[in-house]
Amino acid sequence: MRTDRVPAALLALSLAATAGATTYTTDIAGNIPDNDAVGFLSPIAVQDNFPITSIKVTIRGLQHNYSSDLTITLKHAGVSSETILVSNLNSGEDADFDGDYAFADSGASLSAVAGPICCTDNIPSGTYTATISLDAKYIGENAHGAWVLRIYDDDFLVAGSFASWEIELGGGPDCPPGFEGDVNHDNIVNVDDLNIILGNWGRQCQ
Repeated sequence: MRTDRVPAALLALSLAATAGATTYTTDIAGNIPDNDAVGFLSPIAVQDNFPITSIKVTIRGLQHNYSSDLTITLKHAGVSSETILVSNLNSGEDADFDGDYAFADSGASLSAVAGPICCTDNIPSGTYTATISLDAKYIGENAHGAWVLRIYDDDFLVAGSFASWEIELGGGPDCPPGFEGDVNHDNIVNVDDLNIILGNWGRQCQ
């Protein structure tokens, strides 16, 4: 059967297979208290229940002109202890945060990227490894519960802020009945569903 006449929208739907990752976000954000050991705490409540298979944390609009002042942590409240994403970045006094910064085990070394940066230049937005492996810490935990991001500044004179943050958890909640595009009802839209559609392409109900 020829597929060159299949509508592009159908191909896009069928081939954009979901990996079972769900993103949870919050705009509880703002100015980071200067020289404050408590810092800014921002929670995300995850209502879904599923075992975590991957994790990525993204902080959007993070701005601070002395990156070495900041410690950023993540805690799955009531489930596991606090995990350090970045702390007193070495050589960071010459590198500024100004952008969107993600933390995942697949990322680059933040200290290696920041080290050569000089004279108020910005650390590039991107994905970086956390101080502690996030996969080793969280894979297998149930996603349900409160996730708390904490950003604190342990020095004075220079303050910062952030706009929002999000957490992407692999594993995904169970799909609702009638999940659009899931022709074979296996809770994922992929090439198997496309093959079923193509195998019946052009058929008419008698």
